[in-house]
Amino acid sequence: MIKLLLTPLVIAGLLATPTTLLAQNDEWFVGSHPDYHAAMVRDIDGLFVAVYFAKEPTIWGSPLLMETNEPVCDTKRPMSFHKTEAIMAFGKTATDRLEVVRQTVQGFFDSATKSCSVADDLEARFFHRFDDAYLATDALLVEAGIFPLSDESSEAAAKSEDTPK
Repeated sequence: MIKLLLTPLVIAGLLATPTTLLAQNDEWFVGSHPDYHAAMVRDIDGLFVAVYFAKEPTIWGSPLLMETNEPVCDTKRPMSFHKTEAIMAFGKTATDRLEVVRQTVQGFFDSATKSCSVADDLEARFFHRFDDAYLATDALLVEAGIFPLSDESSEAAAKSEDTPK
């Protein structure tokens, strides 16, 4: 439980390195951390997304997770929203997994900007080189022997989705 609470801090720590400070302006940051096999991080105009693969088992149905923080848009209710979501990227190829991850991140972007007035080019800037960043992250996971996830992983995720809460 404590690890789940510390996750946003650890991922935010990825943003504290000089290399990633430059990445905040124009690129996704791709790298690793002692607690994560691989992560890709983007922080732009109040939108924060980190897609990562935790080394330790999680309570989520998939070990591939997305941390998000939405910007404050409504001045009457000045609060941002932090969320953790599992990404069910069980595809056999990097391209299959990319499609699932991109749809998940696109869903976050659409939801986060729905009630905000944003710059016309924010979506283009946010997703600039997204595919390249994901494929680099995926390659790190393939190299580590993690992707593609086994059929056992996808079956376990399917069972956890079917389990009543």
